[in-house]
Amino acid sequence: MKVQSRSEFGTGVGTLLKITLAPTIWAFHFVICYAATAVWCTKLTASGDTVTLQTWLIGVTVAALAGILLCGITGWRAWHKGGYGEDGHTPGIGDTESRQRFLGHASVLLSVVSFIGVIFVIAPVLLIGTCA
Repeated sequence: MKVQSRSEFGTGVGTLLKITLAPTIWAFHFVICYAATAVWCTKLTASGDTVTLQTWLIGVTVAALAGILLCGITGWRAWHKGGYGEDGHTPGIGDTESRQRFLGHASVLLSVVSFIGVIFVIAPVLLIGTCA
């Protein structure tokens, strides 16, 4: 049984954190959008005006999409790092390079899903006319 070194484990944890960052941004965006809308419509405005709320949430959405895009770019670089088989070496099972490529690929896919999820979360907030 092979014992992993501390540095190898640390690299894996860092990569796993990179993978979960895009869905985490999506989750925080979801909570912020719906909580802010609920508080805004029940406590802060009696008139039901949502223009200020929508403007603020568009800013939050742009920041979330930028963060998710950055996660996707980082994953893309890890996925395509070095090129598959260009040096004559085909990575196999248990190979560090193969694992990094897989985790980069997973990060890209999760970033795409999170990007779409953020757009679907903000759509109802932008489509409401008033709180009433």
